[in-house]
Amino acid sequence: MEKQAKKRRGRGRALERSRRATNAAQYGLSKKRAARAARRAENGLKPKMVTVPGGDRTARADGLPQQAFRRDRLSAHYREQRARQAEYAASLAEHRRDRARTVAREIIAAHGPVLVVEDCDIRMWYRLWGKRLSQTTPGMLISALAVECDAAGGRLVRASTWSTALSQHCLCGERVNKTLRDRAHKCGACGLVGKRDLVSAALAAFVRFADVDDPKTAYLDTAASRHAQITCSQALEEALRKSTTPSPKPPRRSGRVAVPRQHRETSAPRTAGRRNRATPDESRPRDHAGKPGPRPGRSPQLTLW
Repeated sequence: MEKQAKKRRGRGRALERSRRATNAAQYGLSKKRAARAARRAENGLKPKMVTVPGGDRTARADGLPQQAFRRDRLSAHYREQRARQAEYAASLAEHRRDRARTVAREIIAAHGPVLVVEDCDIRMWYRLWGKRLSQTTPGMLISALAVECDAAGGRLVRASTWSTALSQHCLCGERVNKTLRDRAHKCGACGLVGKRDLVSAALAAFVRFADVDDPKTAYLDTAASRHAQITCSQALEEALRKSTTPSPKPPRRSGRVAVPRQHRETSAPRTAGRRNRATPDESRPRDHAGKPGPRPGRSPQLTLW
């Protein structure tokens, strides 16, 4: 993601340089260039020609630009780069939507079609963490979860954070106050220690509603959570201590995949029966073109996109 963001910023700077070079009369000199021009004028030297001015756009007294941006002359290279940037942005948005749908299907396949999430204002998250939050797209994931739950016959229910306060409670029912910086849960009453997010996710299973359509009617069933803690104490503590950070994937390198060397007289037993494409020491099947193969089975709980 860091590499993609760096490329996107580079494309934006290239477009800005192209616009400034084509419409040099609409921009002023930068502070550094203006100081150099003043020194050259004092020494009686000729002013240097600046092809790409780095100053502000010339504006009127009311602050509006003298010439509208739509009237700027654009080069063919600028139009081509702008089209490529728009295509890249569209493909990136589609990739994020597909990733949100994939993660939503995996969550529903593991935890069922009835889920409880906190009723949070994602706009406040953007105020706290800025544009970095767009790389994870939490709002898109919640929308995908709602669609997948409805398609699987369940429902995505929202619980108010004021009435439940999942991150400020323990499974035993005691309230454990934590700041946003505290990511570990330590209860002084029962001694439960675990990850803050995992403890909140476990408590979400014990949220009850007086009215399912109203998130403010949600409350935490501490008796049920305490009973579950006593029944599954050892397994629950081990599960809550696991890290929520995904393990880093090994870096992908360019080149061919390493395949063990085989003899010419024998075929590959691991790949001959799993794919229709022939290995280097096998003959190509005659009926491979145009023959419909069996489709993999899909779970009835998952929707098709």
